[in-house]
Amino acid sequence: MTSLPVQHLGRLLALAMFLAALLSGGRDARADTAAAQALFDAAKQLMAQGKYADACPKLEESQRLDPGIGTQFNLAACYEQLGRTASAWSMFLEVAGASKAAGQLEREKVARQRAAALEPRLIRLTITAPADAPADLQVKRDGALVGRAQWGTPVPVDPGKHTVEASAAGRAPFARSVELTRAGASETLAVPPLPAGAPARDAALPPSGPPAPAGAAAPPPSSALAPAGAAAPRASGAPVAAYAPPPPAAPLTKRRSKGMMVTGIVLTSLGTVAVLGGGLVIASTTSCSGDSCGYDSSSVYEEEDTDGAGVGLVVSGLILAGVGIPLAIIGGRKVPVQPEKQAASAPAPPPELVIGPRYAGLRWSM
Repeated sequence: MTSLPVQHLGRLLALAMFLAALLSGGRDARADTAAAQALFDAAKQLMAQGKYADACPKLEESQRLDPGIGTQFNLAACYEQLGRTASAWSMFLEVAGASKAAGQLEREKVARQRAAALEPRLIRLTITAPADAPADLQVKRDGALVGRAQWGTPVPVDPGKHTVEASAAGRAPFARSVELTRAGASETLAVPPLPAGAPARDAALPPSGPPAPAGAAAPPPSSALAPAGAAAPRASGAPVAAYAPPPPAAPLTKRRSKGMMVTGIVLTSLGTVAVLGGGLVIASTTSCSGDSCGYDSSSVYEEEDTDGAGVGLVVSGLILAGVGIPLAIIGGRKVPVQPEKQAASAPAPPPELVIGPRYAGLRWSM
């Protein structure tokens, strides 16, 4: 009997640690959802005030914490207002694909229309490399690796300055920047053969190729990168062609199921109480050992029954918490409202107090 309390205490400690981990994970998920909703609401207010540069980062963080089609749609619209045409175009297409998978056909249609309207304004940059380029040649655009499959392919980029770098073992690095601002432009930047030599250190974007001898003509401007027959790109700082179609009404969002969320919270609370109660029951039946408790044959059986009841309470509490936590998380997630249900989701008028000569009461609409 002397080892019985130690066994039960170890078992109870393990169960308590498991329940604490479950509750901690549920709290973290609910905190992320609440933070994402707060960021989304703040971003919507900033967009209504025309402060898109401040709104976009908040929508990005909201999407990271709690991904949703409605947040992604608003982020694409924010990118469009900032002139980031390539980012907006690609994100509208992502929204269209996700909406189709979710059965939201109206939103899919709107997203594809917005993407199609942006496509003529896209700026495309083509990066080429020599056919005999070394196998370890790495090409980067704005710090991101450009795979060999992308070489020679026009890729949409946002308007602005873009830097292309190339490097290989035992060869001098190459870097060149180009300013792209003309809507619908298509530019090509060729990576030349890299000369042999140690990589340059502490050099910020050195010009491509060996240094020009004294008296040599200056290298051509970036406009020379344009293909024959294409108009030269605008000078740095020139505004992007204005295009601001009236955005559709912002999609409404709601909790997936308030009933499911409340049920999950209630089950989790009941499970916590059951685990704590079961632990107290187990602790009360194992608080003494040996002859100090004055056991007789009948009290031993009663203690075993009580001990079994305590373990049953703990197990039942874990089951309730294991069911309640996922229900609370899933039910509390925000989901977009179907377009055809937006009108039905409008708030009802408040109750009205009606007082007559012989009666008084409340009247409301549902």
